Parts: sequence; structure tokens; C-alpha cells
Amino acid sequence: MAEAREMEAASIRILVVDDDLYARQAMMERLRSRGYQVKGAEDGLQALHHLQRERFNLVITDIQMPRMDGVALLREICRHDYAPVIVQTTLLDAYLQEVLRRAGASGVLMKGESVAELVRLVEALCRTTEGSSPQRG
Repeated sequence: MAEAREMEAASIRILVVDDDLYARQAMMERLRSRGYQVKGAEDGLQALHHLQRERFNLVITDIQMPRMDGVALLREICRHDYAPVIVQTTLLDAYLQEVLRRAGASGVLMKGESVAELVRLVEALCRTTEGSSPQRG
């Protein structure tokens, strides 16, 4: 059973977007340790560059970033139907939750949530969207 789950994870590609190098690398390492293929981007513009050239099953993004913030990135991703998006934030109030919901977020996590919660959400989203993202070079 665990072997099948690892094989499934190995076929899932995740783009992690965060301008904080340490946070981005920590998230990427947590996901890699679970068997996922992971790539990083330091801001929304770099993320869009990757999304235009490669296929990802999921994007996990921070909100506060230079050049293009996470909300603008979320809107672009949804507009082009690139992949489901999990938004991570340190501050979450009712207004921001509504903005993210309307912009198309598939999930919202507080930064620092447990790895188990992150993996649960990743697995749930990847199961429901398997094969729905368009192929890219």
C-alpha cells in the first residue's frame, strides 16, 4: 500500500512559490521527502514562467511577494486553468478568505501548519484533479 502511494506521489509535480528562500526550500524538502516532484519559484512572475513551459499538478504559493503577489498569481493561474492552487499565509481573516475563495484558491493553509495537514490537502487535491491539467512542453 505504501509503495503504491509513493509511486503515485512520484508522478505528481508541485510548484512551490515563496520569496523567502528558507521557507521555499523547507516546503520543497518536506514535499520531496514524501516522494513528490517539486520545483521552486521566488515570485509570481517566475512561477508563471514555469507554468507556461511545464505541467504541474498543483501550485503552493505564499501571498506576500515582490513583483507579483500570490493573489495576482492565483488569478492568472485560474484564468489559464494551469493547476489547482493552495495559498499559504501567516495572516488569515474573513476578508482575505473571501478574496482567496473568489480568486479561485483550492485550499488555504496557515504557514507553519503540520506537514501531515499539508500532505493531506495535497493528496486530496491531486486525487480530484488527476489528469485535468493541460500538457505543456
